[in-house]
Amino acid sequence: DAIVWAWEFITAELGLPANRLKVSVHVNDEEAFNIWRQRVGIPEDRICRLGDKDNFWPANAPEAGPNGPCGPCSEIFYDWGEGKGCGRADCSPACDCDRFLEIWNLVFTQYDRQPNGGLKPLPQRNIDTGMGLERVARVMQQVTTNYETDLFSPLLKALKQELSREGLTAADTWMSGPAKAIADHIRAAAFAILDGAVPSNEERGYVIRKLIRRSIIYAKQAGITAPFCYRLIYPISEIMNEPYPDLRRRHEHIAGIIKKEEEAFWSVLRERAPQAEAAFSDLAEKLQQTDEPTRLKESARLAFVQYDTFGIPLEVSRDISGRYGLRIDDEDFEREMDRQRERSRAATNLTKEIFSQGISRFLQGVSSEFIGYDSLEAQTVVKAIFVRGNPVDSVSAADEDVDIVLETTPFYAESGGQTGDRGILSNASAVAKVLNTLKADNAILHQVRIDSGTISKGDRLTASVNVSLRLAAARNHTATHILQFALRTVLGEHIEQSGSFVGPEKLRFDFPHLTALDGKTLRELESMINRYVQEDLPVSVAVMDRAQAVEQGALAFFQEKYGEKVRVVSVGDISRELCGGTHVRATGQIGMFKITAESSAAQGIRRIEAVTGQRALVLMQDREALLDRLGGILRSPPEQLPAAAESLMRQLKELEREKQNLQSRVLSGRTDDLFSQTEMIQEVNVLTAELPDYSMDSLRRTWDEVKTRLNPVICVLGATGGKKPLLLVGVSSSLAETGLDAVKIIRAVAVTAGGGGGGKKELAQAGARDDESLRKALNGAKGIVKEFLSERGATG
Repeated sequence: DAIVWAWEFITAELGLPANRLKVSVHVNDEEAFNIWRQRVGIPEDRICRLGDKDNFWPANAPEAGPNGPCGPCSEIFYDWGEGKGCGRADCSPACDCDRFLEIWNLVFTQYDRQPNGGLKPLPQRNIDTGMGLERVARVMQQVTTNYETDLFSPLLKALKQELSREGLTAADTWMSGPAKAIADHIRAAAFAILDGAVPSNEERGYVIRKLIRRSIIYAKQAGITAPFCYRLIYPISEIMNEPYPDLRRRHEHIAGIIKKEEEAFWSVLRERAPQAEAAFSDLAEKLQQTDEPTRLKESARLAFVQYDTFGIPLEVSRDISGRYGLRIDDEDFEREMDRQRERSRAATNLTKEIFSQGISRFLQGVSSEFIGYDSLEAQTVVKAIFVRGNPVDSVSAADEDVDIVLETTPFYAESGGQTGDRGILSNASAVAKVLNTLKADNAILHQVRIDSGTISKGDRLTASVNVSLRLAAARNHTATHILQFALRTVLGEHIEQSGSFVGPEKLRFDFPHLTALDGKTLRELESMINRYVQEDLPVSVAVMDRAQAVEQGALAFFQEKYGEKVRVVSVGDISRELCGGTHVRATGQIGMFKITAESSAAQGIRRIEAVTGQRALVLMQDREALLDRLGGILRSPPEQLPAAAESLMRQLKELEREKQNLQSRVLSGRTDDLFSQTEMIQEVNVLTAELPDYSMDSLRRTWDEVKTRLNPVICVLGATGGKKPLLLVGVSSSLAETGLDAVKIIRAVAVTAGGGGGGKKELAQAGARDDESLRKALNGAKGIVKEFLSERGATG
């Protein structure tokens, strides 16, 4: 039936002419062939039999694997006609030319490939079928590429218009390649951000970051020198408005996130790319006589060092390395990344999530019933016990890393941002303290410490939740729901939970927003939330179908997994959310709400932290005590503290100005003494000096003074006697234009000092191992400078 339905949809619904369609079947799939020939009525010469490579899923699975579900395929192709493609009389869907375009695929998953290569029929078989939307649009609109369809052509037109506003005219070759990549990448990034992801260095956030950065690299090729790609979000939202109205509603926020990411990347390009340029230039020169595998390996290694040490993205390294004839292989770079991850893992203990996953393999058929919404104490039975992830029959106080599974439990397991309950498991002969509660498949793990006695499988226990901690977490959880409502009221409906933490001690709420919240806004939020607390609004819970809950306006979040039946928590008439957590019965139980911090959690994501109840009261009392203490120090009552502090700051600034004036006079005097140490080498003033107790700022100011009085000049200055020895190399601009590079000089000098070095052609800085090694480096500095001057003379 799937074959017949596919054909009916393509020919009857879409109206594609049958004489322009060809189909393929697996060479051994007689069932599919007969359906196409007899039921659909396609002539035999329009049915192409193909082998495992083309018409089996996964490709070549019968011979090469992988083991598991697999099966033959049948595909539908649109024939562009004899004038397209290779032109051969025997051209068919098996040909690699552009004449035939696959628009539909049916995969008959009917086998289970065995380790010996055999194909065992699956007891439950299925058909995976569907079409390529953009390919079908291409056929329906009779255009040669996906980018000419109405999904992309308006976007490419908008891109061209935005370039013209910058006074740029894109070459046809750029529009046919990089421009299409930008359109595709930014559209993908826009939808990912709409779904709640943001650019970052982790998981899907890293994918978005790479898409945006690659788009910037492509835009740079057209002459763009500032954030540009964010301008495409509005035309994307216009194109997609009918099926995705939320994209149009939130396009400004999405554009803002992409613009911030662009600004950060352009900053990298301007500030750090010159350093990477010098490094790849040196590497290319070093690898001139090496083989291709070595060049690939070393290029990837350098790209990783640039990324890991200096924060230079792979996209920048790839763009720069290409100009020096080097190529960075993605797999080599990922291997370097994997080595770093392994080093990080080696230094980190296993997390509780990994630990619970290890237990999961022993929990087949084991489940726990949670009764903690209605009860905080229960009589229950021990169903399973684990020590360090391995099943045991009993545990005592001598055992560590103990997990216990109970038949029924009032302990809430960590989920939905809320931490797990703590409390006590006990009977007449044993007591265990529950340190945390986690989910593992259908079971609930109680991570415990046995304080006394022995606990065995089958024992009856009293499970008692720590009531004060549960209520504190409930206060914070209900407050989080009210906080989200307040944020949506004050900032707008683009506010949606992007992450949360709810524990007894505090709450944390992450949400998409481009700018920091000022003090006035935070106070408005606090006032609104405390008003709802004082109104003692009822908090109710209802279980209903998910569709019904969404229809009633309940908020749901992409991070959470929901079943068909959902739990809806309502706070008066102001908030309705899908939530499995624990809550207070009325908002009055929250007592007090106080924001403790507002910060950036990620690009385009803000974070609010807050406390409630007794912790909020203690915080306010502590701050009042702090004001009293400051008042005593400044000899002012609390209401006059701002004026007293401002007066003190004015005095400090005046003293700082006087200090800087004194330092400038001292530096000027010392600089005069330095000129007697200047030596003329190949018509260039060369100055090296040790300057005790100088800071890096003092070294730079000394260099500024030297270069105004000597030209041309190369200056090597070292600061000793401080917390860390410092080294600075300055090269006057007239010498830098001839090819002399302060970065290369300082790296050569710093070798003896045990340091690195970086900067720009005219000014570079480095550290040293200790004062003695710095002095040795300074002693050899003039000889190194002389070598660089000689090399310049030879190449000149």
